[in-house]
Amino acid sequence: MNAKSRPATLNPGDGSISQTTWRPLRRASVRWTRLLPWFISAGLLAWLVYRVSPQELARATTLVDWPRLALATVVLVLCLYLWDAVCLSWLFARPGRPLPYRYALQARGNSYLLGAFNYELGQGMLAWNIARVQGIPVVSALGSCVLLAYHDIGVLFGLGLLGSLSHADVRLTGVPWVCGAGVGVLAGLPALAHVLPVTWSQRLTTTRWGSSLHAWSWRRSRSLVVLRGLYYAVILAYAAAGLHLCGVPLDYRVVLGVVPLVLLADGLPISISGLGTREAALLYLLAPERPAVVLAFSMFWSTGLVVGRTAIGLAHWGLPACAAWLAGPGGEDAC
Repeated sequence: MNAKSRPATLNPGDGSISQTTWRPLRRASVRWTRLLPWFISAGLLAWLVYRVSPQELARATTLVDWPRLALATVVLVLCLYLWDAVCLSWLFARPGRPLPYRYALQARGNSYLLGAFNYELGQGMLAWNIARVQGIPVVSALGSCVLLAYHDIGVLFGLGLLGSLSHADVRLTGVPWVCGAGVGVLAGLPALAHVLPVTWSQRLTTTRWGSSLHAWSWRRSRSLVVLRGLYYAVILAYAAAGLHLCGVPLDYRVVLGVVPLVLLADGLPISISGLGTREAALLYLLAPERPAVVLAFSMFWSTGLVVGRTAIGLAHWGLPACAAWLAGPGGEDAC
C-alpha cells in the first residue's frame, strides 16, 4: 500500500485532518460543556417538582408571604453586592496601591452579568477588571480569586461545624464529620507548605499564580475570615427569615448547620447559579415536613439571585454608555 492509498488517521498533528475533524469536535465539546449546566439545572428542578408533585407545589405558593420575601431577596442581593466589594477592596489592596471601594464595586458589578449564570466566568471577568485597574497580570488576580474561594470554603465548613455541634438534631448527625474533615483538610494545606522544601514554596510565590501568597500571613487570613463570615451571615439571616416567612419553623442552629453545606453544594460548577443543586441540597439536608413549601422558597431564592445580579450587571454595563450618549453627540448608538 503506497502513501496515497493509505487511510487518513485522526492525528491532531496533520494539518488538513486537524482543521476538518478535530476543530469541529473541539467546538462541539465546548458547546456541550456550556450547555451541560443548563441541562443539569432543568433536570434537577424537573425531578424535584415531580417528587413533591406539581399540585403540591402550586398549593404551596399560596402559603408564602411573597411581598415580604421579595423585599428580603432584594435586600439580600444588594447587601451581598455592597459587602462583597468591601472584601475585594481589602483583598486586592497592595502597599502603596490601594483599590478604592468604587472600583471594587464597579468590578463586582461588571462581573455579575456573567457571574449570575456561571460563577467561573464571573470570576474571570472580575479578575480581568481588577487587573486592569491595579495594573497587575490577570493570572495574578485570578490567583487572588482562588485564595478568596479557599477562605470561603473554610468559612462555610466552620459555620456548619459550629451549628452542628451546638444543637443535637437528627438532621445534623453527619454534618460535624463532614465539616470537621473539611476544616481539617483546609487547615492542613498551609501546614503542609511549612513541611515542603523551602525552594518549592519560594518557587510558587515567584509565579504569577502564587504572587498573592508572597506577603500573605495568618493575620491576613484571620481578617479575611471575619470579612467573609459577615458576608455569609447575611445569607444565613436571609435563609432563616425566608423559611420563617414560608411558615417553616426551624431552630437557628439547624439553619447554621445546614445552609453552609447547601451553599457549598450550589457553588459546584455543575448548574446555573446553583439553580437545582441548591434546591436538592436544601430538601435533602432539611428533610422538611412540607417539602413543596421549601422547594417554592428555594426556587424563588435562586431566581431572585439570578435576576437581581443580572439587573446590577446590566446597569453597570448600560449606564456608562448612556452617560456617554448624554455627554455629547456620537454616543446614541452606544446607548
